[in-house]
Amino acid sequence: MTRHPERAVRVNRIAAALNMLGMTALLGTLAMLITTLVHLILTRTRDWHEMLNWWHPAMTTLALLPMGLYAWRFNRIKVAWHFRGYHLGAEELYLRTGLLNRRLTVLAYARIQEVNVVSGPIQRRYELATVTIKTAAGSDAITDVDPQTAQHLRDRLTELARERRLPV
Repeated sequence: MTRHPERAVRVNRIAAALNMLGMTALLGTLAMLITTLVHLILTRTRDWHEMLNWWHPAMTTLALLPMGLYAWRFNRIKVAWHFRGYHLGAEELYLRTGLLNRRLTVLAYARIQEVNVVSGPIQRRYELATVTIKTAAGSDAITDVDPQTAQHLRDRLTELARERRLPV
């Protein structure tokens, strides 16, 4: 199996951090709204100084939860990349993913309908790309490979799909 470059780990850690930042903001806003509502229902007053005492513990608790999840995921990302890979076989493309739930996907070249190369802003910054492979059954992707490798994979997969296409 061909492995992905090491800088792909950094890109996935950045993506995880951005996800957790969004989750923290969402949970913090939700905590503020719920604690405000609970305070107004229980006290039936609009004393905002007293409400600040309610906000602090609730928002701290809900902000620490995503941070703990991010710390766990941050360490897991590097380990997970050792289980990712792809291999161009004679008749099929093999894709391997997963840390806890490992998955081996086998795509027959004859079934490939479309191959695209996509690169987002963070991937472009770290010189990475994603090869998306579409079949009638769905789509799979080879994520975070070098742009030159992605272009080569796109050309090679398109060529192999053309050669092995079933006659209609």
